[in-house]
Amino acid sequence: MSKGKLTMADYERAAGLLNVPVPTIRAVTEVESGGTGFLRDDRCVIRFEPHVFCRRTGGIFNTLHSDCSFPMRRMGYPTSVDQSWALFKTAASLSPKAAVMATSWGLFQIMGFHYGTCGCETLTEFVEKMEESEGEQLALFCEFILSMNLDDTLRARNWAGFAKLYNGATYRTNQYDRKLKRAFERYSEIPA
Repeated sequence: MSKGKLTMADYERAAGLLNVPVPTIRAVTEVESGGTGFLRDDRCVIRFEPHVFCRRTGGIFNTLHSDCSFPMRRMGYPTSVDQSWALFKTAASLSPKAAVMATSWGLFQIMGFHYGTCGCETLTEFVEKMEESEGEQLALFCEFILSMNLDDTLRARNWAGFAKLYNGATYRTNQYDRKLKRAFERYSEIPA
């Protein structure tokens, strides 16, 4: 079974909601996740963040579970989505709520603690939508962007401003702003 991939209708619907051109949505989709929300085995693309799990649990698991709970972010860790899933499963066995909140989900890598910002009433609703389809992931992204008032930044094509607000102050390390600009330019050259 394969999860639903994004369609041009999904991109157009999102572009209409955010009042931006379709290439903007396609650029953010590509840069945030490489363009896929699911692995071949239909697991959602995630990134478990041990330092966030540590904060959410007050560091009580740092000693016995130092692989999935530590105070400072380590660049490049976890090393893969598979490792993220393994760490997530361990963390969920210790504190399910904190594990979900300490994980970024789907195409747009939205942290679980933003579930309310995405219009979800519960963490369970958030995860179910993330695991349903890429279309649902895009819908949650749009809700997040509108709730955080980031749509103006996207409309202005202020890539650095968007990257800083969306990815954090270290966005330059990964050149998110430059990647967004290049992807937007490339998708703008593709006929509708």
